[in-house]
Amino acid sequence: MQMNDSSLPYYEQLVWRVKQQIVQGILKPGDRLPSVRDMARQEQLNPNTVSKAYKQLETQQVITTVHGKGTYVRESATAPGNSAQVVASKKQLLTLLTEIRYLGVPLDEVVSWIKQAYEGVEQ
Repeated sequence: MQMNDSSLPYYEQLVWRVKQQIVQGILKPGDRLPSVRDMARQEQLNPNTVSKAYKQLETQQVITTVHGKGTYVRESATAPGNSAQVVASKKQLLTLLTEIRYLGVPLDEVVSWIKQAYEGVEQ
């Protein structure tokens, strides 16, 4: 699945794709990710870009690297609602909802968008 937001840096696009593949069940806990070099070749990116994405995913506790063995999707994420990332995401959502409400988009349409996005349906 490709993210169509070219305004994001490449490493953020890669972070998003990995998370999307986890959400869709394409990547499962314990699955091994390609090495930085292999991922760079596969995605046609600079290895430094892939390394930066992997570091961000590790910081967010999405993946873990076992030196000498590889990089894997973590078995379990942090508890929902407790992480700083969840709090930051909620702030972003509230900001976006304020903008959407200002634009006059009806609530039922916004709820429909959220359901579609949450269930992984693209439009």
